[in-house]
Order: sequence, then structure tokens, then C-alpha cells
Amino acid sequence: MEDDSPLITCSDEYRLLETYCQKRRKRESRARSVESACMYSLGAQSDDEQFGDVAEKLTQIVDKGLLGEELLHNVDKRLLVDEGLESDGDLGVKDVDQDVIDKLIDLLKKSGDNLNERIQSNHELLGYLQRTFTYDLFKKLTKAFITSVVPEYLQSKRKREQIALAFEVTSRLKALDLHPMNRAMGYGAQYLQENFAPWVKQHGGWEKAFDDNDDEEVH
Repeated sequence: MEDDSPLITCSDEYRLLETYCQKRRKRESRARSVESACMYSLGAQSDDEQFGDVAEKLTQIVDKGLLGEELLHNVDKRLLVDEGLESDGDLGVKDVDQDVIDKLIDLLKKSGDNLNERIQSNHELLGYLQRTFTYDLFKKLTKAFITSVVPEYLQSKRKREQIALAFEVTSRLKALDLHPMNRAMGYGAQYLQENFAPWVKQHGGWEKAFDDNDDEEVH
């Protein structure tokens, strides 16, 4: 998916990602006088009204130390070559430079607001992303990012944390100067649909899925 389809950009997942990024931008601008790259004009007011509470809960989950040092485990390199990360028909995943992916995940977890600056100063990583930023790469990065914080044996019981991390990694990738600028958003929405839509639907949709604290396994 090189260009976002109307189905993706009009989806609840895409619009909720927009609202999440807006909230991230507001928090960052209050703490620092730095303009965030995560800005949108299309439907911003209505999206915030509809999804504002959900986006706030997602940011709270991430900000409650979810990415604290005590949870920043080293990425299991087996994740990066595990065929289980590929969906049927995926091609070229094994050709990805594992060392570069390891560096990207480490930066995504630790750099935060200065991620774009760190990437721009590293010509190897910047060139790699500009050449190979496909959905396969996004999926691989997001899966490894999530699993480095929430181990696989806990994932069936910690869906909300995984969803919040998917939103966070999308917002951080969105802040990078990649082209086209909305590509990370479309990839993020697609990833959420593919991996968490059954759970969200089972829990009453996005506006109700975060109302309680009891995670249940997706059936």
C-alpha cells in the first residue's frame, strides 16, 4: 500500500490516529516551543470531539511508564527473522537489513521528540527509510517494538497496551521527514485493522473498548 486508499483515510483507525497525534503535539508544545510535524486540518474538530477521550486514554497508557527504562528490554533478534511476523504472500521481508532495523527500534523507543533529528543526522538510517519504507517494514518495526515492551506470552491479556504502543510508534514514525508524509498514518491504520479490529469490535468499538481494565483474548 504505497498510497492511502479512501477506505483507510476515512476509517475510524485513521481518524483516531489523527486525534492521537494532535494530542501528542499539544503536550509537546506545552512542554517545549517546538512545532510538531503531526498536524492535520481535515476533520480535526469533529475527530477530536468523537475520539478525544479514547486518544487521551491511549496517551495515558503510554505515559504511565510503559516505555520506562525498566520495560525497555533488548529486542529479541529472533523476532526480526521470525517467519511468523509475515502474513501470507509477504515478499522480501528476509532481505531487510537486520542491523539497521535494530537501530531504528532502539531510536524509536528512546529518542522521543528528537527522533527526527537523530534520524536526519544518520545518513545510513535516513537513506534506508527513504528507500524501503513500505508496509512490510512498518509492520516489522511495529511488531518488534510492541514485543520488546509486552512479551508474546502476555500479549493475549494486554491488548490495550499493545494498541497504545502501535499508536505511539505510528506517531513517532509520522514525525519523520519521509515522503509521502501521510504514509505512516495509512500504515498505522492498516496495522490496527489487521491486528486489533476483532478485539475492538468484541469490546464495543473504539469508544467503549477502553472503558474497563479487563483485557480478553481475541477469539
